[in-house]
Amino acid sequence: MSERSVGSEPDWPAIRAGYPGAHRRAYLDTACKGIPSAAAVDAISAHCQFLRECPGRSTTADTVVALEQLERARQAAAALVNASPDEIALVQSTQDGLNAVALALGLRRGDVVLASDLEFAGTMLPWLSLAGAGVEVRFVPHRDGRVEVADFEAAFAAHTRAVVVSSVQEVNGYVVDLEPLARLCRERDIVLVVDGVQHVGPLPLDVRRTPVDVVAVGGHKWLGAPFGMGFLYVHEALHHRLQPQIHGYMTAQPPAGGWLEYLENPQRLPSDSLRLAENARKLELGAIGSSLPAAGLAAALETLLELGPARIADRVRQLRTYTATLLAETPVSLAAPPECSAFITFRTRDHADDHHLVARLEDAGVAVSLRFSTGVGGIRVSPYFYNDENDLERLAEVVAAAAARPPRAGRG
Repeated sequence: MSERSVGSEPDWPAIRAGYPGAHRRAYLDTACKGIPSAAAVDAISAHCQFLRECPGRSTTADTVVALEQLERARQAAAALVNASPDEIALVQSTQDGLNAVALALGLRRGDVVLASDLEFAGTMLPWLSLAGAGVEVRFVPHRDGRVEVADFEAAFAAHTRAVVVSSVQEVNGYVVDLEPLARLCRERDIVLVVDGVQHVGPLPLDVRRTPVDVVAVGGHKWLGAPFGMGFLYVHEALHHRLQPQIHGYMTAQPPAGGWLEYLENPQRLPSDSLRLAENARKLELGAIGSSLPAAGLAAALETLLELGPARIADRVRQLRTYTATLLAETPVSLAAPPECSAFITFRTRDHADDHHLVARLEDAGVAVSLRFSTGVGGIRVSPYFYNDENDLERLAEVVAAAAARPPRAGRG
């Protein structure tokens, strides 16, 4: 892609042409899995070729180049959310990042973690696993699909140590008002941990303006990277409090003189004490990182940065609004108001009809998902910048046609 001026509108049809998965069908399911950019695929291919050809003067030099892919990914992730690279750790997935934080916070018996009762199970498993250590997870009830800051405030207790929340709920697209929630948590020294996997990409997130403590984002959805790597933002003020449970030399501070000098030193011993890194990187796995997914993640993030987070958000907003307009002309009901959703979720008359309609959409080449939590959810439609209005019209045509005739027997 070529550089674009700050105020210019991207050529969305030309950009769409670079995403073949969006041509085979109406691909309206990025909330489940995104389509990697050509740049991400090319970066992985080029890195594979580099590893095969071993072009460096030494194998150590080749290894250094491979590890630079990780730093490139950290730099791009930091730029996307307006963080410092020292506040970014590379993790395998959203849940991997949440696990790292849950284990490193040092929560003790009697400590309380608050979460919405709409949360995805994977978001909560790292915290529920602490029950054996006496940590209690309390769920804050939603209000008809809305996750209200006031309800979290009312649930705060003397031993509340963390709040875990998806900034965009995966079953209905509800956008949590993070800024006041972050302010309330800061005032009480409560760590605010955000699952941002349904947020970062379609919606901008500036961690300097929205003072959250932790954001975990998997790469395979809205970031447009292949499976296997995402990132974890950890506010610098939290670094000293986190004590990771997994250690390795790659999460240590580089020795005086650097790693190469240390490795070549005849006085080196296996009992040498290496200090843990003093930044977010200490939450990474500890071994040599996965340079292939890092190369893909870096290129995918750079694609988003080149397009511009604000321009992507504008395009997503246009498509989401058009989706709501089209669906309003069919006999379905939206699960959340379109103005507060990162995507659209709708329902038919009953759950069986939802299943039948999803099957009809699949048969017609329209990709969507059916998602529920605590009774909230429905058929989820998640357009992205590589979609166009024709995709949404195709969706609406199938929905309208299905409503005009009785559902078939079985899901097919």
